[in-house]
Amino acid sequence: MTIDADGNLWIACFGGGQVICVNPVTRKIVKKVSVPSPHVTSACFGGPDLATLFITTGTLRLSEEEKTQYPEAGSTYAVTGLGVKGLPANVFKCDVGKLKEVMNQ
Repeated sequence: MTIDADGNLWIACFGGGQVICVNPVTRKIVKKVSVPSPHVTSACFGGPDLATLFITTGTLRLSEEEKTQYPEAGSTYAVTGLGVKGLPANVFKCDVGKLKEVMNQ
């Protein structure tokens, strides 16, 4: 799942062959992006202006017949022209030693 600059959620639908864009205020689906693979695993925005939606897919749990039916399964797709931009990633840094101390208290 990722978020765009308008605050909408882009949700990978594993088993659904698509990414849906949901407005969290109205709870309505505002856009769908389908790919030729049933197992969509993740979505994120990237590119120089964060206007490309990258969609990853997988082959886990696909039968040999399904792999033949969906030869593009396991691919990564770069989708442009959606009219939206993502947000820059937040970087989280921590001292692992201190984190372990806090968790063990």
